[in-house]
Amino acid sequence: MNSTQRALIRKHLEQNLAELIARSESRETVVETCADDNEYASRLSEQKINLALHLRESKLIKETEETLARVDHYDFGICDDCGQEVGLARIKANPTARLCISCQARLEEESQFAWAG
Repeated sequence: MNSTQRALIRKHLEQNLAELIARSESRETVVETCADDNEYASRLSEQKINLALHLRESKLIKETEETLARVDHYDFGICDDCGQEVGLARIKANPTARLCISCQARLEEESQFAWAG
């Protein structure tokens, strides 16, 4: 991967990070006073959804920040498992990917067997 590709990936990650932070900060997770029990139940359900989304976004923010810290290192784009290149197409599709397609597929297959057994 050349420096131009790394710069483009860095810019993409920075944009994604800014969007994630803005979305996460604007998400309402508090139930205010409600007119009746139905409204309260509705807002409580909405709060649970917002909280789940906030937790997911927090995880993505952390992954994106970690990836930004690694972009300029020699091992960025190298599979954590097998040491082969992750592949530019995979990194473009998922810049936080740390495994090549083969290792990711094997990991997912192993987890499916763990669920079944």
